[in-house]
Amino acid sequence: MAVNNYSERDLIIIGGGPAGLAAAISAYDTFKEAGIENPSILVLERDKVLGGILNQCIHNGFGLHTFKEELTGPEYAGRFIDRLKERNIEYLLETMVMDITKDREVT
Repeated sequence: MAVNNYSERDLIIIGGGPAGLAAAISAYDTFKEAGIENPSILVLERDKVLGGILNQCIHNGFGLHTFKEELTGPEYAGRFIDRLKERNIEYLLETMVMDITKDREVT
């Protein structure tokens, strides 16, 4: 989902690899369970695509626990990206985080 603006967020996740995608989805679901409607989560990824190392893992073996089927790395990443989009979680690609200040500003 395209980013609407650069204002405050409930949560910013640095890195759109497997851990970052899982963290964003889990955080969103946790916010919703806590009664927070439309949590504002932003994933920042330095690469041109989400998925991290999974995009290089073309062998089968991913997804058995989570999706109950064997998937390649890119297929597995695609499933998580679909979940991200279903929740309207925003993300920015080709974005490098240079600093996080003590006031929690991300630059």
